[in-house]
Amino acid sequence: MLELDLEFSGFQKYLRFHDDFPALVKDLRKQFKFLEEMGCYYYLYVLVEKVPPHEEWQASLKK
Repeated sequence: MLELDLEFSGFQKYLRFHDDFPALVKDLRKQFKFLEEMGCYYYLYVLVEKVPPHEEWQASLKK
């Protein structure tokens, strides 16, 4: 997390860097191996205002 903070001059800037929610989740899972899909969703729900509704997110995972 500290490396991302230094690279993007702030962790919030890292979160905003991604084009869309699925891309952000994919990169978070790459950077933080312990986070699963639901862990990413919850983490971003707490930190970021723009997350899709949970039902919509779950439906997109099944595709």
